[in-house]
Amino acid sequence: MMNEIIERAMLLFTQMERIAGLLTGLAMTMCLLMGCQSLGTELPDSFDKEGMEEKVLCAIDCFNKKDYQSILDMGCTEFQEFITAEEFAEQCDPMLDKRGEFREIVKTVSMGCKNEEWEAEYAGFILVADYEGGRICFNITINQNMELMEFLVR
Repeated sequence: MMNEIIERAMLLFTQMERIAGLLTGLAMTMCLLMGCQSLGTELPDSFDKEGMEEKVLCAIDCFNKKDYQSILDMGCTEFQEFITAEEFAEQCDPMLDKRGEFREIVKTVSMGCKNEEWEAEYAGFILVADYEGGRICFNITINQNMELMEFLVR
């Protein structure tokens, strides 16, 4: 009886952690999009599209290796202060364990975005990756300094 209560409490705690992670990701997305105006599907001319795509693929490679500290090291100061490598692992390891081995990126979309308030431009990437046990969608935002501002997975 006591073990059953403990198991239920642990399950509830795990579900609450997942909900907190989802709400955190949603809050980050809302913060980035507030005041953000789409520039269309093209990245601004001032952006190094190839370099940014390389950075995005490198971040996904680090994700697949569970090297979350390297992802944080690619980020801007706010990104690095927002989450720790340990918190990253708590949120992402179960997803990676469930999906299994990475196969390939099956779809990539890039777009430009401008925050009118700060007059800052960003590049947004949405990538869909195939794994042996399903797919993972990555939403990654990079600033003009080639720093990650957002790294969301679902």
